Amino acid sequence: MFNLSGSEFLLGLVAAVFGIGTIVVNFLGGVIADRMDKRILLIITSFAIAIVILLLALIDTFNFETVIIVITLSSILGLISGLDWPVRSSIFTQFIDNKSQMISAVSLNAILWQGMRILAPGFGGFIIAFYGTDTVFFISSIGFFIMGIVMIIIKPNKVIRKKEERKSIFKDTKEGIDFIYNNKLFKVIILSNYITSMIGISYLQLFPAFSDAYSETSFGDLSAQILGVLLSFAGVGAVFGTAITSRLKRNINLGKLGLSANILSVIVLFLFGLTNFYIFEENIYVNPWVSYNLIFSLIFIFFIGVFNAIFMVCSMSLLHLNVPENLRGRVMGIHTITFSLISAGALFLGIIAEFLTSSVAVMIAATILIIINSLIFYKNPYIRTI
Repeated sequence: MFNLSGSEFLLGLVAAVFGIGTIVVNFLGGVIADRMDKRILLIITSFAIAIVILLLALIDTFNFETVIIVITLSSILGLISGLDWPVRSSIFTQFIDNKSQMISAVSLNAILWQGMRILAPGFGGFIIAFYGTDTVFFISSIGFFIMGIVMIIIKPNKVIRKKEERKSIFKDTKEGIDFIYNNKLFKVIILSNYITSMIGISYLQLFPAFSDAYSETSFGDLSAQILGVLLSFAGVGAVFGTAITSRLKRNINLGKLGLSANILSVIVLFLFGLTNFYIFEENIYVNPWVSYNLIFSLIFIFFIGVFNAIFMVCSMSLLHLNVPENLRGRVMGIHTITFSLISAGALFLGIIAEFLTSSVAVMIAATILIIINSLIFYKNPYIRTI
């Protein structure tokens, strides 16, 4: 979108419509996940996403892409993902035999997800540079087709559901919301995820704007390669953070560890924004790969990824360990709105960046979160003891 329009606002908008579309359907997806076979649902959504991305790849290949088409397809992907994410976030518990394995399962799931954040952007940036964006879309489409085929082959453990009176979708959704509202642990953890994702982690959507500073260097246009490197370092940090969480939890309570990491992540986020507020253009032009801006950006991005991952693993572990099985789909569906808010929050940052700069937008967001996350930490001593 940034290459198509050159607008930071539209870059944020296309991410936002994906996120908003996902949020609209998320509640329905959670109810369906509790009523139907999660494996069948995941097969359907995987193939559906693959088809939409394939369509986007073909449009890009034949140069039919427009701002309206990209926004429309992003909206459709958001709606499908609203059904997919609640299922995807709750089905993996059917592959473990007891709760003592839960934290390890959450960590492994996170490592796989974060691992793809390392491989995909790194390879994607170079593939875009040498083969174009359509090639990335084709590869992504194939990946979702493979996911659908894998789900046809594997057989997760069956969930024994208690016979309950069939309620309307509205009443089932309300039951999940009421459970979260009346349970302080779930209310605080999910609210913390929402706020951090919408205002904090959404900075990832502005990476194309940050990498644009490397479009004119002595080595040519390196913006695509730098974009891949920035995203990869975020993924490397996230994998490292996920890997060390199991060791850290032996000495620190999950609640205290997660909330502390949430504060540290936004402090480092502010430093990342500050680093890119001062652009050393001559240094970037002559030595882009060892420029001051890039080196400090990568260091801060790495640690943002570490602390975000620790918070995510701790929060998801607490939720999975305490959620009733008959509400798992709905509760985790409401929780997965977290990931939609990463995209929706990009609109907020995109608007600020359009009138100011991307770095100022990030610093403003980080300042707000430092205050909010600190208040959440000190106002919830009960959660810090879990």
